Amino acid sequence: ETLARKRAQLREEIEKLSNIDSGKYAQLWREVEIPEKKAVIGAEDGSLNHRRYKNFVIYAVNAIALVYNGSFKEIKNSDINLLYPYKKVEERLDLYRTIFELKTSLEALDEAEVFLLDGSMLSDVGYLKHFGRGLDEEEKREVLELFQELEKTEGVEIASARFADALEGERRFEKIMFLEYLEFLSSLGRLLEKGIGKLVGVSKLSTRSSFMEGMPDIAIFEEISKKQGYSKPEYEPLASQVMGKFPVYDELFKSLVFTTFYARFEDRKGAFLLEVPREIDEEEVLEILCRIRSICVEGYPYFLTKAHKSVVITNRDMENIFASLGIYAKTGREVLE
Repeated sequence: ETLARKRAQLREEIEKLSNIDSGKYAQLWREVEIPEKKAVIGAEDGSLNHRRYKNFVIYAVNAIALVYNGSFKEIKNSDINLLYPYKKVEERLDLYRTIFELKTSLEALDEAEVFLLDGSMLSDVGYLKHFGRGLDEEEKREVLELFQELEKTEGVEIASARFADALEGERRFEKIMFLEYLEFLSSLGRLLEKGIGKLVGVSKLSTRSSFMEGMPDIAIFEEISKKQGYSKPEYEPLASQVMGKFPVYDELFKSLVFTTFYARFEDRKGAFLLEVPREIDEEEVLEILCRIRSICVEGYPYFLTKAHKSVVITNRDMENIFASLGIYAKTGREVLE
């Protein structure tokens, strides 16, 4: 009944989106062959799975960084822990996975000439800035003092989870989230300080929309051309994207200018958004693309595919973890099963 009532409207809206004149953006696409150029390439990915019980959340996180220089070198890190407190579960676990990926990448960075990050640094920094909202200056200072101790930790872990017990007060949860955000900024800041000339973010499902057409830019470039090439680079100062001061690494982050562009590595394959955390010209854009092209299979960087397959944590993996821990607590879904 609902479908019958809305069929005509939906068809009309789909037709409208399909008829957008993407040709007016054609001058932004450089239709050029991207030759392969050998380089030592690194890549990373991470995975996280969890299960909610009535009184706690247990999660498992994996991250891998790999570098190819004649043979693959892999660095893997993993952890299993409880999420505390039991609030904003999905958002915080996504942050935990990102922290794990960044710290693992840092361990492999020295050996790569180009290092591929799965996703967007620019989006992550802006999206997470609300962590700690609601704290007054005195409460933030309390957390920042604890963060100084966290900064001394080494190795790959979610250190903020270990330090959280030291935080108290009515807004304890907000303090914990702020500490987690600081750990993220620290992890990204250290990676940028060490490898700003090597890092390239790759997003195959970007929803960024700057053309005001009601659809992602990547869909526009999919229509413009099916050939190899790249889009005219755009330059985005982080300071213009994120208002206010960063609580840590502010000078570094505010100095960043991201170069963003779309690229297709093989005719009739998908286009991707790439971002470099520095200002580069088109000559260097093409140089980076040629290096990445050398490790592409079916038009996508194979190392990112390999990294993803190596770290996926399945529901069956989680069941095995629960069984080995002897966990039989109730999830709250039993009544539905």
